[in-house]
Amino acid sequence: MNLKLILLFLSIALIFSCKEEEMDMQPSKQELGKYQLEVKGNTYDLINIIELKIGGNVIGAGIVKNPGGSEDLGYNYYFTGKYTMNDDVISIFQESYFQTASPSKLFDARELLVLVQAGSESFDFAIKSNYTELHLICSSGNLCLDNPIYKKVD
Repeated sequence: MNLKLILLFLSIALIFSCKEEEMDMQPSKQELGKYQLEVKGNTYDLINIIELKIGGNVIGAGIVKNPGGSEDLGYNYYFTGKYTMNDDVISIFQESYFQTASPSKLFDARELLVLVQAGSESFDFAIKSNYTELHLICSSGNLCLDNPIYKKVD
């Protein structure tokens, strides 16, 4: 009887320790959500979006609007991929990148964008202001004129 009781406690302890390890591997709720960067222009505004999802998935998009307007005119680009988090840095790995089919077209419907790249592109962002901002980390070899800041919107 004592042996059965000991085995029961060990089984329960093992189950809870496995659940705790699984939870540690999942992204925290703090970083999950949608971040955006607005680039104001004379002819159009571009809203860049990064959405961090459960399971390490990420989607991103560039949505074009009229200056100061709220209506989406179309997509400049979108991508899908994965992200990892290490300390206060989020690394985004694009698995697929889509853009307008014609270089002369600034935007189009999402379903009309074409795949131009699969894999290989990655970006790092520093997490700031208690997970409310993502600051692009300019890597060597890239021309960075400013430090884009994505603000959390939900």
